[in-house]
Amino acid sequence: MSAAKAYSLAKTDSPATHKLRCPLGAAMFSERAWQEIARSLKLSGQELQIVRGVFDDYTEFAIANNLNVSPHTVHTHCERLYHKLAITDRVKLVLRVMDEFLALTVASETVLPPICANRVAGRCPLRRN
Repeated sequence: MSAAKAYSLAKTDSPATHKLRCPLGAAMFSERAWQEIARSLKLSGQELQIVRGVFDDYTEFAIANNLNVSPHTVHTHCERLYHKLAITDRVKLVLRVMDEFLALTVASETVLPPICANRVAGRCPLRRN
C-alpha cells in the first residue's frame, strides 16, 4: 500500500474530517516503534511482517504473496502468534500490539517518545510505577 493511500480517508461532509490525516494500518507506527514492539513481544522477523500485514488488513493469502511463502505457512504463523500472545483472532492481535505500544510509550526506560503532552509534564494518568 502506498503512503498516499495509507493517508487517504473517505470524503465526508465534515470539514474537520478533511483536515484529519492519520496513518492507517502498519504506517501508524514508526519503524523504531515496530522494532520495539517486536523486541518486547519477542516476535521473529517473519512474525513481525505478518503482524504488519494484519495491521494493513491484508488476507493471509495477500500476506503470503508479499512474503513469498505459502498461505498455509502464514496461517500456521498466525495460529502460533495467537498462542504465543494468548489471543484468539486478528482483532485481538491488533489490540494486543496497540496495548504493547502504549505500555512502551509510558515506560520509564523507553526509547520511544511519549504520545501525550501530559506524560511529558509528568501528569500522565497511565503512568506505571
